[in-house]
Amino acid sequence: MGSERAAPIEVGETLLSAAVRGNIPFPQMCNVGECGACKCRLTRGQLRLKKDISRHVTPEELSAGFVLACQSLAESEEVVVEVPGTARGRSADPAPVRTDARITRVTPLAPGILEVEVGLAAEVRYAAGQYAQLTVPGVPGLSEPRCYSFAEAPDRTSPRRALFHVRHVPGGAFTGWLFAAGRAGARLRFSGPHGSFRYHEAERPLLCVAAGTGLSPIKAILEQGISDGLARDVTLVLGARTQQDLYALDAVAAIEERWRGRFAFVPVLSQEPEGSSWTGRMGHVTDILREAAVAHAGCAAYLCGPPGMIDAALDVLRGRIQPEHLHHDRFLDRGSVALAASAGA
Repeated sequence: MGSERAAPIEVGETLLSAAVRGNIPFPQMCNVGECGACKCRLTRGQLRLKKDISRHVTPEELSAGFVLACQSLAESEEVVVEVPGTARGRSADPAPVRTDARITRVTPLAPGILEVEVGLAAEVRYAAGQYAQLTVPGVPGLSEPRCYSFAEAPDRTSPRRALFHVRHVPGGAFTGWLFAAGRAGARLRFSGPHGSFRYHEAERPLLCVAAGTGLSPIKAILEQGISDGLARDVTLVLGARTQQDLYALDAVAAIEERWRGRFAFVPVLSQEPEGSSWTGRMGHVTDILREAAVAHAGCAAYLCGPPGMIDAALDVLRGRIQPEHLHHDRFLDRGSVALAASAGA
């Protein structure tokens, strides 16, 4: 049962580096210990950590053998780890598909946010919550993959189609190219699915927290929950700067209408100008979480968005929600990754 793969590793090499060189599918995004995607559990061998990983691995998890593969240096000639999706006793995730793709539609959703529909040359099966990597062949500076979460639940009738929500990153090479002109028809290279973020079955209410385009994988997970007949109470907290930054509200309303169970939607704005028409909550998502900490104690939490929001939300929720019910996906742009890499150099 499960999947077992082996690759040579040298003493002093990171687990992730050896896995990539050995063509072993391994959840990863940043390679500098910022995203937490490469968390795995050591079952045999010796490792040395390159830096503190407590932002992603609790002391209890560390005692149980959990580490980040990108920050774990081999200190023995044999190292055995369990990787989410490939561990013995559960079926392995399919290997990522690498295929040609083409942008079929680009739709503005809000200032600085586009919905990008992509047609694929091969069928791709993914779980709601996972992400894909995109590159633009033939365009200087865009050969390095950019990671975007699938923005809708899988459509089994259209496995050659994918949808993404893309935020314009100031100075970002890929988003600068995408937003500069109409890109419908442009060729891409696609790799996916990647990542272990997804719904985990638990008899618990759901607390979903998103900021910016962190809404996209949360939206996909909730849409999948509707298809699967999931009946759980849900609280969705969505953080944005101003009203104009809120997007996909029609999609959220459609989910709320179809959801089997109580559905509470709480948008909160941090920089809405005084005197505007906004009558909803002001502040940050953590303000909402602190107010309702006791109510959320029995939930399973799913957090998506920029690292600062994720870390602040985890600080509030840790100790109230068990670690095994805290699931998160940090959204890192390449500038953030480069900054983290230089800081750790």
